[in-house]
Amino acid sequence: MKNPKNWLAIILVALIMIFALQNMELISVNFLGFGFETRRVLLIFICVVIGFVLGKSIRFKRS
Repeated sequence: MKNPKNWLAIILVALIMIFALQNMELISVNFLGFGFETRRVLLIFICVVIGFVLGKSIRFKRS
C-alpha cells in the first residue's frame, strides 16, 4: 500500500460512499410532463454519466 495511486483510490471511494449515503432521500422529478420519484444520488449519477459521455463525444481541435 505504498503506492500513492492506491491511497488516492481508497480516499475517492470513501468520499463517494459518504456522498451517496448523504443523498439517499427520494425526490420527485418532473421532466417533459412525466413525473416520477427517484433517489437523489441516482439522478446525480445519471447526470454525471451523461455529461461524461457528451464530453468524450465532442472533440475540440487543439491549436
